[in-house]
Amino acid sequence: IGSGPAGLTCANDLIRLGYGVTIFEKLPFAGGMLTAGIPSFRLPRQIINKEIEAITDLGVEIKTGIDVGKDIGFDELENQGYKAFFLAIGTHQGLKLNVPGENDFEGFIDCVDFLRKVNSGDLRKPGRKVIIIGGGNSAIDASRTALRLGCDEVYIVYRRSRKEMPANVSEIEEAEKEGVKIHYLAAPVKILGKGKKVTGMECIKMRLGEPDASGRRKPLPLEGSEFIIEADTIIPAISQKPDISFLPKNHEFKLSKWDTFE
Repeated sequence: IGSGPAGLTCANDLIRLGYGVTIFEKLPFAGGMLTAGIPSFRLPRQIINKEIEAITDLGVEIKTGIDVGKDIGFDELENQGYKAFFLAIGTHQGLKLNVPGENDFEGFIDCVDFLRKVNSGDLRKPGRKVIIIGGGNSAIDASRTALRLGCDEVYIVYRRSRKEMPANVSEIEEAEKEGVKIHYLAAPVKILGKGKKVTGMECIKMRLGEPDASGRRKPLPLEGSEFIIEADTIIPAISQKPDISFLPKNHEFKLSKWDTFE
């Protein structure tokens, strides 16, 4: 279930061991985050297509546009003769910021949804002034994609310093060269809007305290340092979790607090 890197690798290994393998993918194309998330300027599509073709040439069947657990049940698949299931569903559900105004205005787009739309052929620019929240490769990908779509100004707001930023250093440098403006040591406080539309975001400056569980120094807010960045589009890119709504209600999997399988 799922045709991203894990699903493709599992299928490749199993068919070489003599098993019959079918991949079910709910998106209309195979590749998972490789094709739905990572922009083509960073990972050329002909490379992915060649890799997938090599796996299907071995006999693996890929069925796209089928959401297992919704379009077809596990019981029904078992009745069709499938003996085992490998769940390789990825993490395609963006996490929430949990700040006021997050659900109140148009122009607030999750990073994974934004990148998926663009990678599916929707090349409309999301807005004129765009703020992206986060410091990982998804945030960098979203910022560079927004510039390529013709946005006038693109900002990244990241709560730690450049040193703690988890994105690839080369990607950060490329984004800055292309014109992305990065606000380090800043965090969102409130999404601002007028009527139904986003107008900007109130942020607060941060300082770094002692290391937290991740080993990075914990960002702490500086009281009275609030400032506003004007924008008509805000794209949070603060990590993702799996969408496990496809699982049967009586499933026996143990799940972590992040909805990953233990």
